[in-house]
Amino acid sequence: MNKQTIITILFALVAILLVSIAMKGQKKSVKSAEAKPKDAVEQKKPQDDAVLTYDISSLQDSASLIILVIREYNQLGMVNEMKGQRLKMAKTLSIGFSPRQSVQSDSMVTVYVRPDSRNGLARDLVLKPVPDAPETFYLYEKVPIRVSALRPNTFIPLALYGSFWWDSKYKICRFCGEKELTEENIKESDYFKHSPHYYIIGAIFSDNAARVIPL
Repeated sequence: MNKQTIITILFALVAILLVSIAMKGQKKSVKSAEAKPKDAVEQKKPQDDAVLTYDISSLQDSASLIILVIREYNQLGMVNEMKGQRLKMAKTLSIGFSPRQSVQSDSMVTVYVRPDSRNGLARDLVLKPVPDAPETFYLYEKVPIRVSALRPNTFIPLALYGSFWWDSKYKICRFCGEKELTEENIKESDYFKHSPHYYIIGAIFSDNAARVIPL
């Protein structure tokens, strides 16, 4: 065996050794990045901004029932009202929105209302396509409504769920306005001036169903 052959064999052995070390390092890196079962479960949870949560603990001493109320509007005014579902009073109330998964249509959304961590209510809302848009779009967005005072036996609006509108000048769908509505700015908001279709999700916090103020 000549000197050149020995050198070639040594280089080959060194190359095999380096490849083996690299592969071991790569396997170790991949293993450390694997998600644990707990991480996988957490990733399936809804995003924090998908749910609106309200502190209603100040009403616990004066109310025993939560009555869900959903009002539907177009540019002419209120066209429908759904109410009557009752839940036991709680410290917090959460409102979430989940699009309906359907091969036929994406024109439905389910609104979930849950007191504390208990099971709550689910209602399906019908969505309308954006008028005048060149294609059929079902584009809606939620906006929380902050109330300065929670009053028992009175309708309290908690969230707006409104449709985008078509801007013919710039050829786009818009939903422009405040990130949060208040009692002060709600009447002047562009949402209500331009949104062609929207829902107001709210509740009546009642000490007795018979004492609910007529809407």
